[in-house]
Amino acid sequence: MRKIIISILLIFTLLVGGYFFYDFKINKPKKEYYKTLSPKDLDPKSFITLFTERYNKRLTNFVTLGGEFPENWVKPNDIQYLISIMHSKQKCCGYMNIFSSYISNDNAEVGGFAIIFLNSYISQTKINLGLNCNPKTDPDSIKQIEMWYQEQTN
Repeated sequence: MRKIIISILLIFTLLVGGYFFYDFKINKPKKEYYKTLSPKDLDPKSFITLFTERYNKRLTNFVTLGGEFPENWVKPNDIQYLISIMHSKQKCCGYMNIFSSYISNDNAEVGGFAIIFLNSYISQTKINLGLNCNPKTDPDSIKQIEMWYQEQTN
């Protein structure tokens, strides 16, 4: 009688244990590995929106992006938006390349990024923000861009 009870308990334990092992293995929540954002996934407006929305939301005020900016990233239909925000001194997150080992506690300004993007469009060069970039608005650059924009609209 004792052997029967022990063998029933052993079989029951093995069945229950096997079920839980199988159930946890099959229904185990999948870990979500977030894809590193790339400039290719963004346009200038979504870039600025992302960097302003994340400002002061986390411990660090930078956004990490992987990869390079594509050629001609700034399109002609982005120019009006960038012109409208280039005077902005609104604080936003800084840019950090995924390979950077330096963590900056400085912040950037929306107008600084707009100036960089507009200068890239004007000179038809690829945007290169380096490993870290926390641009500020620059009155001299704004004047140059305004003169260029006036020439384009005339």
